[in-house]
Amino acid sequence: TSTSKGMVGVDLNVNHIAVANINAIGQCVDAFILPFNLEGKTSGQRAKIIEAEVIALVDYAVKHHKPLAIENLDTTRSKVSRPYGNRKANRQMSQFAYQKMILAIKSRTEKTGVAVYVVNPAYTSQIGKMKYMKRLGVSIHMAAAYVIARRAMGFKEKLPPILYSLVPEQKQGLHHWAHWAYLTRTLSFVRTYTFYQTERFDPSKLCSWCALFPQHALIDVEKIGLRRLESRKTYA
Repeated sequence: TSTSKGMVGVDLNVNHIAVANINAIGQCVDAFILPFNLEGKTSGQRAKIIEAEVIALVDYAVKHHKPLAIENLDTTRSKVSRPYGNRKANRQMSQFAYQKMILAIKSRTEKTGVAVYVVNPAYTSQIGKMKYMKRLGVSIHMAAAYVIARRAMGFKEKLPPILYSLVPEQKQGLHHWAHWAYLTRTLSFVRTYTFYQTERFDPSKLCSWCALFPQHALIDVEKIGLRRLESRKTYA
């Protein structure tokens, strides 16, 4: 499978697989999730559940004549906050799920001849959240899958002008990943849901931190955090 028709991006999570199908010019043509529940299942049952979803994923790629793109993941790291109870149970479940998904994808794609592109996972979720989640009307995980697919195709993810205007002048000449790192740290107190409420602006105008989101969408800790950022005048 070549990238001439596009790519199928995959974001692996401990209770679902998020999928984004992009065309040759990086546009999203489809996005969905393949949910599963491993709680209360034996290891054999869990493996079969994951295998079934991976078969559906790879068959989708075969149907659309596109390769898969996945992150180069540390399989001991959970990307979902305790979906299976306490921290220990979640860690064990996530490690099992990621390892099984990776192995199942490798096995199934080898059988079907689907190519797999492995990309650097840096900031895929943050880029998806801040740049594409609202625009595409999808979850953060589907947005991350979209970024993964685009990265595998070689597309660069520069900040939208409004967000770029908030990057300090001394950082503006750095690589765009440094810009995403700055925004990830700076806006770490803002809930994922709040990014669905991002205001639209005239790109030619400078944005302020406090004007990024409508006030009614913010909780107190977010209002306080944004006011503090504004008082520091961290943008150029």
